[in-house]
Amino acid sequence: MTEPYISVIISVYNRTQYVGDAINSVLSQTLDKDKYEVLVITNVDLPERDRVKIIKTNERWYGPMIAQAIEEARGEIISVLDDDDLFLPNKLEVIYKIFKENNNVSLVRNPVKKVDMVGKERLDPLPKEPILLQPKNLNLDIIGEAITKYNLIFNNSSMSFRKEKILSYLDYLKKVKLSFDTFISLLFLFTNPIIIWNQYLSIYRVIMSSSSRDLTSLQQYIERVSFHMRAIYDDLITLNEALKNSGYEELFEKHLNYHKIVVKLWSKKSDVNVNLKDVFKAMPLNNPRIPRWRVFLLYMASSLPYFLKKSIVYKRSYKKQLRVQNLL
Repeated sequence: MTEPYISVIISVYNRTQYVGDAINSVLSQTLDKDKYEVLVITNVDLPERDRVKIIKTNERWYGPMIAQAIEEARGEIISVLDDDDLFLPNKLEVIYKIFKENNNVSLVRNPVKKVDMVGKERLDPLPKEPILLQPKNLNLDIIGEAITKYNLIFNNSSMSFRKEKILSYLDYLKKVKLSFDTFISLLFLFTNPIIIWNQYLSIYRVIMSSSSRDLTSLQQYIERVSFHMRAIYDDLITLNEALKNSGYEELFEKHLNYHKIVVKLWSKKSDVNVNLKDVFKAMPLNNPRIPRWRVFLLYMASSLPYFLKKSIVYKRSYKKQLRVQNLL
C-alpha cells in the first residue's frame, strides 16, 4: 500500500451538524483516492466511515488539536479543514500539482468563497497569477498587501503546508489557542517561500456562533472580546518565540506591541505594561501605514479608567456588533 501524499485534517470540537458535509467534500475530490487520507480529530463521538480515521482528543485549543493529528498524519502535505467549511471538488488535485511542481514552496494559501446561511456569496480577491512570496524579498508593503488584500492570515481551511517544515515547530504549535491561521501563515511567510494561489479552492461557511447569537448584555460582550484578545496576544507571543533567529524579530515586535495595546484596552486589570516606547514601535502588519496618531489615540483609550472605557469604547463597539448582526 502506497503512502498518501496529502493528509487532510478535519477538526471537530463540540458540534457535529456540519462535519458530514465537510467529510463528503473531501471524499468526493477529483484527486486519486490513494493520494490522500482523511483524519478527523474530535472530542465528540462520530460514526465510523470508510477512508476516514477518527482521532479522539481531550484538547480544547486548536493548536494542540492539529498538532496531535499532524503527529499521526502519513502524508507529506497537510491540508486543514474546519468542520463547518468545505473543499471545492478540485482542491486537492490542484494542491497536489502545486507542491509536486514547486519543491521549494512550503505553504499554499488559496482564495475562498465566503457563503452565509442564506447562500449569499462574498469572494476573496483573486490575484491575476499566483504570487510567490520569499522571506529574502519581503518588505512592509508586500506583507501588508498579502494580509489585507489577499487575506493571508485568514481561515484555516485555505492553507496547505509541508509536514516536514512544521515538525520542528510542533512544541510552539501546541501552545496556540485560537490563532492557528495567523500562526501558520506568518511562521511560513518569514521562514519559507509560500504561494498565494489564483483560484478558489474552498468555501468558508459564515456561521454565527452561539456566543455571538447570545450577546444579551454589554458585560457578556466585554468578557468575550477581552478573552479573545488576550488569547490572540498569547498566540502572538508564542509565534514571536518561534520566529527567533528568523531576521524578522524587530518587525514582529512592532506587531506584538500593537496587540499589547489592544489587550490593555480590553482589560479591566491587565498584567501587560505598555509605555510610550512601545507605542512608537507599535504597528499592525495588516496596516503598516497606520498613522502614528491613531496608535497613540488607542494607547490613550487603553489608559482610561475602566468605567470610562466601558461607557465610551466598549458600548460603542457593542452597538456596532449588534448592528452587524441585525440585532439592533
